[in-house]
Amino acid sequence: MNPEIHHAYQFGPFRLDLRQRHLMRAETLVPLTPKLFETLLALIEQAGAVVTKDELMNRVWPDAIVEEHSLSQNIFLLRKVLGEDARGRHYIETIPKVGYRFLATVAKSADHSGILILEKRDRLRIVASEEEVISVTEEDSPSQTLPIMNRERDTIRKSSQATRVALILLLALVTIGFYVYFAGKANEPATGFEIRSIAVLPFKPLTADEKDEYLGLGMADTLIGRLSHLRRVAVRPTSAIRRYNASDQDALAAGREQLVDAVLEGSIQRSGERIRLTVQLVSVRDGAPIWSYRCDELCKDLFTVQDSISERVAEALTLRLTGDERKQLTKHDTEDTEAYHLYIKGRYFWNKRTGEGFKKALGYFHQAIGRDANYALAYVGVADSYTMLANYDWIAPAEASAQAKTAATKALEINEQLAEAHASLADIKRFFDWDWAGAEREYRQAIELNPNYSTAHQWYGEFLSAMGRPEEAVREIQLAQELDPLSTVVQSAAAWIFFFARQHEQTIEQCEKVIEMDNGFSEIYSQLRRAYEAKGMYREAMEADSRLRKSRSSRTPEKIDSRSLSNARSYWQHILELTKQDLQNREAVEVRLAEAYAQLGDKDRALELLERAYEKHSFWMPFLNVHPHLDPLRSDPRFHDLLRRIGFSA
Repeated sequence: MNPEIHHAYQFGPFRLDLRQRHLMRAETLVPLTPKLFETLLALIEQAGAVVTKDELMNRVWPDAIVEEHSLSQNIFLLRKVLGEDARGRHYIETIPKVGYRFLATVAKSADHSGILILEKRDRLRIVASEEEVISVTEEDSPSQTLPIMNRERDTIRKSSQATRVALILLLALVTIGFYVYFAGKANEPATGFEIRSIAVLPFKPLTADEKDEYLGLGMADTLIGRLSHLRRVAVRPTSAIRRYNASDQDALAAGREQLVDAVLEGSIQRSGERIRLTVQLVSVRDGAPIWSYRCDELCKDLFTVQDSISERVAEALTLRLTGDERKQLTKHDTEDTEAYHLYIKGRYFWNKRTGEGFKKALGYFHQAIGRDANYALAYVGVADSYTMLANYDWIAPAEASAQAKTAATKALEINEQLAEAHASLADIKRFFDWDWAGAEREYRQAIELNPNYSTAHQWYGEFLSAMGRPEEAVREIQLAQELDPLSTVVQSAAAWIFFFARQHEQTIEQCEKVIEMDNGFSEIYSQLRRAYEAKGMYREAMEADSRLRKSRSSRTPEKIDSRSLSNARSYWQHILELTKQDLQNREAVEVRLAEAYAQLGDKDRALELLERAYEKHSFWMPFLNVHPHLDPLRSDPRFHDLLRRIGFSA
C-alpha cells in the first residue's frame, strides 16, 4: 500500500504546511488564525488565477453570513504578514470589484508518512525512516523527499549499524548545541524568544452588569502611555486596540491581528474609588502566560496598581531600564482619581472623530482641569479637540487657534517632557501659524521623547510631505504604520503622502488597502478620486467622487453621465457643477473649486478662491506647494506671492 502523502506549498521564503496547518517563514512559525490560513490556502490553490470575493467568502465562511469587510480585513492582515516578494511586489493583487489573485510562483511538495524530515542545515539535509538514513547534497531540493528504491535497500541495511552510531553522535551534538543555546538565553522571557512588540487590550468588566464602559479602555490607555516609553518594545497605541472592547474578545486573536509578540489583558471592576482586577501577559506565539497579577481585595489606590503593573511587565520582559524609563513607568499625570476618569471619558469621545464627539470630549477635558488645574494631559486633550474641530470644519480656524495654542502651551508649562503636548503644539504651528521651522522642531521633540507615539510619526510624515520632502515623509509614515498597522487614519495619511509625491499608482494601491480594511471610511475616496484624476482615469474618478458624496450626504448621488467622461474638460466642468451644488464642507470646498478652475484654465477664478481660503486660514494651505492639481497655476506670479505669504520661498 502506498504511504499517505501530505501536501505543502512553497513560495518565496514561505512554506504552507497543510497537515499541521502552519505557515513557516524559513524556520520561524508565522501565527495565523484558522480563517486567515483558509483564505491564504484558497488563494494559493489557484495561484495566478483570479479568485472572486464570493468564492473566497463561501470557502472561508461556508456556514455563516458575513460582510465583505471580514474578507477585506483578512486580505489586509495577510499582506502585512507576507510583506513583499523578492521582486518588491505584493503577494496578493486586488482585482477591483472582482476579487484577488496570488502573484507568487507556488511549488507543491509532499512528504511520505513514516519519514522524518530534518530541514537543511548549511550544506547537509538528512532524511530518515526508522531504519534508514540518507545524506543529501546541497543541490537537492529542500521541498522534496527522497524515495527509497527497492534495489537500494540491501546496501542501506548493510550500513544501518554504522548509521545508528552516526545518528547517536549527531543527536549528542544537537543536545549539546541546544544546551549552550538556551543557557545563553537564560535572561530572556519564559516564551524563549525576545518580545519586541506588545498590545495592551482594553480591560474587561469582571461582572456582567458593569456599567463603567470607559474604565477598561482608560486602564489600557494609561498603561500604553507608560509602556510606550520603553524604547526597545513597540507598543500598539490606544487607537489600535479600541476595537477589542467586547467582553468575549479572544486575546490571542487580537494579538495576531496586531502582529505583536505578546498581549497584556486584564479584568477590572470599580466600586467607588476601589477596584478589583486580574492581569496577565501572554505570548501570542503559543498562548503561554509570561506573567500574571491579581488583586482580589478591593484596592483603593488605582495609580499604585498601575505603577505596579507597569514595572512588573517591564521586569517580565527582562528589560534593563534606564533611569528615565523607570521614572516614566511610575509617573502620574494626576493624583485625582475623578479627574483621571473624566480625562479617559474625554479621550473615549475624542477617538470617535466626529464633531459631536470632539465637543463632548472638550467638556470632559475641561471638567478634568476643573478638578486638577495641573493635569497636563487634559490640556493636551483641549488643544487636540480645538485643532480637530477646525480640521473637520466644525468651527473656523481663527476661532480654534487661540484656544488650542493656550492649552498646549499650558500643558508644556506643567510638563515640558510630555510628547503628546509637543506633537499637539507642532500641529498648531503647522496649521494655524504656518511656522514650518517651529513645527518641525516640535515634531522631532515629540518623537525623541516617545518614539512609540504613532500619531507624532503620522503628523510629522504629513508635514514633511507638505514641505516637499517625499522620501523622508514615506519613511516617517512607514514608522507610524509599523506602530499602528490597522489604523485607517494612519493608512489614509499614507495615501495622501503618496499623492503629494505624485506616486499615483501607489496612491491607488494604498487607497484600495484602506477600503479593504473599512469601506465605510469616507475620507479615503477623496485621495482615490484625486489619484484617478491625475492619471486621467475619469470614469474611475467619478465613481470615487460618487462614493464620497454618498458617505457625506443622505442624498442619492446623481447617475454618472457618460458624456461628462469623454475628455478632461468635460469631466472638470461636471465636477465644478457638482461641487457648487454641495457647499457642506465649507473650508475644503474653496480649494476643490480652485482645483477645477485651474484644470479648466481659468487662473483668475482659481486664484480668487485660493485667496479666500487663505483669508480663512484653510487647513489646505500647507499643501498648496505640492498639490498636483494646482500645477497650471505655478507659472503665475500671483500664485508665487500666495506661497510666499504662507511661508514658502518663491
